[in-house]
This record gives sequence, C-alpha cells and structure tokens, in this order.
Amino acid sequence: MSAKKITRRTFLGTTAVGAASTSLSLNTWAQAINNQKSPLINGTIPALEDDVKVVNTYHEIHCHGQCMLKAHVKDGKLLALTSAGDIPSKDCLPSDESIGKMQRRACMKGYAERKRLYAPDRLKYPLIQTIERGNTAGFKRVSWDEALDRACEAIRKMQDRQKELGYLPIWNNGCAPLNMLGPCLSAYGHHSAGNQNDCLYNALGKGVKGHPAIDMLNSKLIIVWSADPQTTSPHLPFIMTKAREKGIPIVVIDTRYTGTVGAMATGIPGVPAWIAPRPGTDSAILAAMANTIYRRNLHNPAYIKEYTFGFFPGDSVISNSPAKSPIDGHPWKGQSFTVPQGQSFVEYLDELNAAHGGEEGVLKWAELLSGVPAKTIKNLAIAYGKTKPACIYSAWTAGGAQRTGNGMYYTWLMLALAAMTGNATVRGGGIGSLSPNEGMSVKLGKAPGMAHGKTFRPLLFSTHVSSQVIMTGRDTRTPEQLREDIKLLNGIDLGEDPRLHLEMFIKGAGSGDVFNQRAAINPKLEAWNKLTSVITYDRFMSTTARYSDIIFPVVTHFEESFITGSRVKTDTNFVNQILDPMYECKTDWQINELIAQRLGINWGRDGKSDIDVMKIQWAGAKVPEKYKELNPEFKLPTFEEMQKEGNVQLFVKPETSVIDADRFAPGEFPTDTGKINFYSPFLAERGRLKQKAARAQYVRPPEGIEDLLEGKKGAKGIAYSLQFTTPHMPNRSHSSFDNTTSLMDAFPHCVFINPEDAQKRGISDGDEVYVYNDAGCMKIPAQITLRQLPGVVSIGEGAWYQPSPTEKYEAWFDLDGDGKPEKHIVAVDVGGAVNTLTTDRDIGAADPVLHLQTNKSGGFAAGGNLCEVSKQKPA
Repeated sequence: MSAKKITRRTFLGTTAVGAASTSLSLNTWAQAINNQKSPLINGTIPALEDDVKVVNTYHEIHCHGQCMLKAHVKDGKLLALTSAGDIPSKDCLPSDESIGKMQRRACMKGYAERKRLYAPDRLKYPLIQTIERGNTAGFKRVSWDEALDRACEAIRKMQDRQKELGYLPIWNNGCAPLNMLGPCLSAYGHHSAGNQNDCLYNALGKGVKGHPAIDMLNSKLIIVWSADPQTTSPHLPFIMTKAREKGIPIVVIDTRYTGTVGAMATGIPGVPAWIAPRPGTDSAILAAMANTIYRRNLHNPAYIKEYTFGFFPGDSVISNSPAKSPIDGHPWKGQSFTVPQGQSFVEYLDELNAAHGGEEGVLKWAELLSGVPAKTIKNLAIAYGKTKPACIYSAWTAGGAQRTGNGMYYTWLMLALAAMTGNATVRGGGIGSLSPNEGMSVKLGKAPGMAHGKTFRPLLFSTHVSSQVIMTGRDTRTPEQLREDIKLLNGIDLGEDPRLHLEMFIKGAGSGDVFNQRAAINPKLEAWNKLTSVITYDRFMSTTARYSDIIFPVVTHFEESFITGSRVKTDTNFVNQILDPMYECKTDWQINELIAQRLGINWGRDGKSDIDVMKIQWAGAKVPEKYKELNPEFKLPTFEEMQKEGNVQLFVKPETSVIDADRFAPGEFPTDTGKINFYSPFLAERGRLKQKAARAQYVRPPEGIEDLLEGKKGAKGIAYSLQFTTPHMPNRSHSSFDNTTSLMDAFPHCVFINPEDAQKRGISDGDEVYVYNDAGCMKIPAQITLRQLPGVVSIGEGAWYQPSPTEKYEAWFDLDGDGKPEKHIVAVDVGGAVNTLTTDRDIGAADPVLHLQTNKSGGFAAGGNLCEVSKQKPA
C-alpha cells in the first residue's frame, strides 16, 4: 500500500463505502484511499437550485458531539440537510485535516432530523386521555384553551393540598414555573453521571473538571475505559485519530467490542488492543492495578504527600481548602482531618494483598471476577505506572461502568490511579472524567429572567425509587434522614411520621422520558395509577406521554432560535430557526407562559422574541482573558455574522489547553481536606453511603458477578446465569429517535448474545427470544455476535416500552418499601425497554445535599445485573 497520508475525508469516505459493502477487497480499498483527484475536491458543484436558501444551524440533541447542520430551505419547507464539510471546496484538505477549527459533522441522527420534523406520528395538537393511562386509543384532540384550563384545574387542586401539607405535592420534572407557587417536589439522582459526580465532588472538589479531550495529544499512553466516543461523542474519534497518527498507543477497555475498539485501539507490548471485563468488575481491575503499582514502587510518594489525603496510614492535615461545608456553610479551612485507623488506601491495599496471598493472588482475584487474564492486568499496571504522562479517559459521564452497582468506586479508583502516579494534574495525564471544554469558551451575557418574583427550592427525593415514593412517601433514606433533609433544605418539618406526598406529575421543558429512562418500569406502572394527574410536553407519543392525561405538543429546534454552548463547550452555536412552528406546536417557554398567565404567576418573556433574547446575550458575550493572551487578534463575530455562520470556536492548541485541576495549588483543592481525597471525611461523617466505604476501594455491587458465581437465587427462586449491559446506541440519543424508521431499519433493536451462549439455549440469529429476571420480561430478536463476551448480553438503552396485549409475566419487586419483594403480574414488554429489567435501588452516595452541589448526585445501577434468555416464554 502507498505511504500516502490517509486524510480525514478519505478515511470517512472509504469507511462509508466499507459499511455498504463488506466484500470490498483490501487492494480496492487502498486504491480508493489514494484516489484524491475528485471533481468535488477541485471545484464546487451546486447541490440544489440557486433559489434554495442554506441556513447554518445546529443539531441540539443529547449527545456529547452535537453537529453543525446546513438546512436547505425553500418556500418554508426543509428540502434537505447537509453538514459542515459535506461538500468540499477547492484546497480544503489542509483545513479539513486541521485540529484547529474542527468540523462538527453530522452523524446519522443529525441527518435523520428531517424525517423527525415531518414524521407522520409527530404530536400536532393538544390531547387529553379519555379512557385510561397507557391506552393510546383514548387520546382526544382538544383546543389549547381546553388543555390549558384542564392542566391549571389540576394544579389548583394541588394548591388546595398545599394548604394542608405546606408544599405542592407535584413532581415538577423540568422547568414549569410552579416553583413560584411554593415549594413543590423534584428528584435527585442521575443515571448518566450521578456516581461520577458524587465521587469527584468528594475526592477532587466542587466544579473541578477532568482534562480536556485535546490534551490526549500530550500523552504517551491513552487508556479509554468503558467509553464508546464513536457513539456518544462523535468529535472525539478525530482527536483519537490524530493521537494514533502521532504514534500514541491506545488501549480500550470495554465489555463490548465497540466501533471505538475496532477503529482506535492499538494495544501495547504485553497488552491487547481490547480488554473485555465482565460488567461491574472494572473497579476490581483498577484495585489490582493499584496494588501492583504500589508493590513495585511505581507510585509517586512525593506527589502523593503533597497533593493527596488518605493514601498513607495516619495521614493528617490542617485544611487550607477554599470551600465550605454544604451542611452548615462553615469554611473547611483550618479544620484538622486525620484518616481513621484502617481506612487509608495503603491499608486497603494491604488488606487486599493479605486476603489473596500477595500481588499475584490479587491479580488472580481480579481475573476471577473480571475474566481478564492476570498477566494482562499486571502488564497494563506496569505500563501505566512507568509511562509519564499517561491518560485514563472515560468521557464526561465515566462510561458504562459508571452505571453499575459500584460505579462511584470505579470512578474513584480511576482517580486514585492517576493521583498515586502523579497523572492527576499534569498535562498529558487524566483522571478518567474529561472536561467538556479546553477551558476556553465564550461567556454569554445573562439572558432576561423569566421569573419575576420569589421562587422556592423543591423538596427532593431519589429518582431511582420514585415508584416507592409515590406509594409510600419515602425513598431509601431512614425516616429520620428524610425529616432532617427537608428541614435543612426547605425549612419544613414533616413531623414524627415523615412522608412526601407525590400526587401529580408534570414533565415540562428540559426533561427527558422519565417513564422510560429512570427507575424500573413495572413498579412505575402500578405507582402511576395513584397519581391524580400526569401532564407532559412532548414531540412524540413517548412512553411518558403515553401514560399521561394531558399532552402539549412542542416544537423541534428547527422551529425556534437560541444560543447554546453545546456539550463540547469550546463551541458557541446559534441554533437558527429555519421554518415557522408546524401544526399547533408551541415552544416550552410559551406553554409555561400560558400556564403562568392562568395561575396568576408573573412569569414570561415580556414580549421578547427568541432573537431579542439572543441579542441581549450576545451583546454581553465575553472572551476569557487567558484566551486573549493566547490569541490577541481574535475578535468575536457580530450578531449578524453569528447568525450567518452559526458557530464560533475558541480553539486552544494541545500544548496550551487548560488542565483544570492544575489551577489549584497543593492543599488548596475545594475538598474538605483541601487535597485530593483517597478517603473522604465528609462522606464518612454524612453517613449516607449505601455501600458504607468512604474511600477508594472495590465494593461488591448489590447485584453482579459474585451472585452469578455463587449461584445466588432471586425472589423467584431462579439462579440467573447471564449479566446484561445497557450501552448507548448510535441510532438513539437515550429515548430520542426510537421512532425514526430509517434509523430503526439500519439498527434493529435486539439483544446481542455471544454464539456460545446462543448455542446453549438453542437460539439462532434473528430468533424472537425472552430476556427476563425478577423485575420483568421482554421479547425481542436476538443477534448473535462475537462482539459480546460469553456470559454477557447487551440491550441498547432507550427503546420505548410497549406492553404486550396478550403475554403476561410473574415479576417480583418491592413496591411497598418494606425491603421484601412481592409478586406482581405484569405485561411482557415487546418494545425492549431495558428498564423493564432494572431494579429500583439507590447506590453510592444518594444524597440531596450533594445534588445541590453537583446537580447530578445519586447513581444508577443497571450494568452487570443478572438475567436469563430463552426461546420459550418463562413462567
């Protein structure tokens, strides 16, 4: 093959060809790569007629890439969508390959937005349920006035209850302006980042971010741990490709053979490109690696003593922290902290070492749990310990392993490895979590406030056990803790028998499909019947909408304008409206304003349009002083220029990117101790940890590989033999796009299963199979693939729940909060919603006080839970 450089454009083009025809020979592939004399490269060809207007806009959807879109519009109709760089111009290759202004190119979801805009099943008018929740045949079209009047009537009934309770018994899930009527209810807990944020707040400090993505180009070894950026962060593969071009080795650790493994992983001597642990065992590997690094003196004692707390036995410090206690607001500075006997990280490693007969025994223990050979774990530990600097990267939400029953400790052990080797604060290092920017983003001016009056803090409960809260008034906190928290945060005394009354639900602006994505579905089906009213703003008949009484149709981002920093943050983007709102759809804020008017709430935009608000924000926009030093010639575009271009980037070179943790002097981190914590005095004192350990260590998850190895039986008396994971899928953003037919055809929803497991069960590729456990049962096709580990199946998260009208299943789960599962007869789910199989539980810290600090406290536990798969319907 020619040594000619493989460019980004030819790589993307040829891989697209490869996807269409897997029989393309290697020689043909090489010729395609080397053939760069294309008419499209040498000149431009108009894609559409001259009178078609091209509007630069932005794909505002939940993924960490988010792309620029070019909307081709004529006569108020969207004719086509292209993306940045789709139509190359003359001499574009140098800029195309630059890591300077990166092209935010669309993935399949971006290109599918036209189908979503004009989807026949899009919600067009206000609807009310006339039969029973969940029965789509019962929805009836009504006028906006009738729907709004009914919604406000339901809210007023809750205001009557407020007089008795002291708060509105409404779960305000989103940004409906009900917090101006008084305190209502809201949830803490986050399925994507709860475990990670609880760890990082207590171990690193509030608001301290990981290394920026582009900093991997400064590293000498990249370990991608439980992250699939080709699915969740589409801009990162380009940076990783540049790392490969520089010769930086990449090891990918994931329970599945993902696109990231296939395209990016290189491996290192003694360590394969792909390491595949069983779900929920990543932290066992990390603990064994830490032990090997410590036993072989590959740690950095000087850095540890200067920067960290709780590593060595008897560690003591007088805090120089700039932060304050979230409980009483007292400064932590000046307080003395000493790690209790037996709680230091070295003592944990000594316990681990003694329990398993030394370093080799610890490696064998990690092998037993994870399935990864001990030699591989040892070699990876030694390579990481010796390579300076080395990057561990698990994305912004710590990957799939963050969503397991010990996800907080997995995050903590990644940080522990970085801290004990000196990689936590240095350029080219990394702590696992990435920063969503390079530290250089435009700060927008303040938008005009919507609420013109006092707002009230909500009463918080755990989203992961919301059904139990509806049924019993309590989550997994003790009655004393519940009463204490509400007194502390809201000034309300719930009395001797403290309970939260959750009687109504409203899914407003800025919220997801709570029914489908958060907590288990089958308990919710029963609990939902207790609610007096359910109101949803939505674009489609999502699972939450289906189980609502009133539905308000909302616009897409093509039908409104706003400025967003995206989840990349180095970008600032104008989402330009490309057509008028369709049907009778309204924006979220317009619906809120109409509700506020009826309820006598002074809330709204005071006549300001989207453009008016954007102009105010842009007029106050500022560029960071540090960026001005790096690029003194840079000037922000005018408002009109931003409307035309749609995007501005404050690019920072890898060698000048901002390492957020490096801005803190040793001993001045915003933790309680002022240092990076291997042990957290605050977590220990707070006493809310579900798994008790207030330090970095391996903890056994509430459900996982140990149960499988021990043959433990569930409430139904079955010892399940498989684990399951819930990966993000390239054709969905959580529950969005699950009804987009072109994407559904390209990626049919299924359970992925290894050939060995399929053969044992008599399953052929494409067979309809049942996946089940104590929590519930689903029926979906099986896809047999070597990308799955033996003993582990995966079902992509986000598919919409669809109850079978004929098939029932005996499930066992705890709905009355007594800790004992009861029998429930439920429908078999034929939609394949993973939450059919999950169990309501809190893990990690699960603390509303932490939630107010992080906005994402309280972890989700699904990956690694047990299940079974069969062709025959289970009892």
